Amino acid sequence: MCGVEALTHAGLGLDYNELRLDRTTEDWITAGSSLRQQVAAILEDHAAGVEQVGSSSIVGLMAKPIVDLAVGVSEHHDLGAVRERLEAAGWIYRGDAGNDGGHVFVLEARPWHRVAHLHVVDHGGTQWHSYLVLRDLLRRSAAARERYEAVKLSLVEEFGDDRKAYTDGKSDIVRVLLRPPE
Repeated sequence: MCGVEALTHAGLGLDYNELRLDRTTEDWITAGSSLRQQVAAILEDHAAGVEQVGSSSIVGLMAKPIVDLAVGVSEHHDLGAVRERLEAAGWIYRGDAGNDGGHVFVLEARPWHRVAHLHVVDHGGTQWHSYLVLRDLLRRSAAARERYEAVKLSLVEEFGDDRKAYTDGKSDIVRVLLRPPE
């Protein structure tokens, strides 16, 4: 498996029927960076870029204890080869989420206990761009972090362990944060 021990040692991991937010730590960033490098090595020239994204890539921000990676592939990529390499390294293919996350893979520490999500999207496409712009905005803007975190905490309080409702509820604040200034 691909870096599972380092991820669990860093305190990452969440059961599928659970929704919990914790403060992102330097250990999460380090483990995620290591995983990002491993995925880049696994995919070699099949990936134009691999980036750690999402709340778990911003120290101090409340996040699900799961590393999120975005893999950018060229327009003419061979998804079969990407999938084959990732599955051989322990990633589980969860399907094509289309505009809501591309081709989704999960890495589990044990059955139904995920430690990482990986989204295969078009390099330079809208999803790739959105992942990086949101991450970079949250890294540099305390106001954006506070606003995003307040919405996330409210959603957890409102929806409990309903992960789909939580994720759907974040869509509006993400759109607001990604909107270009007027």
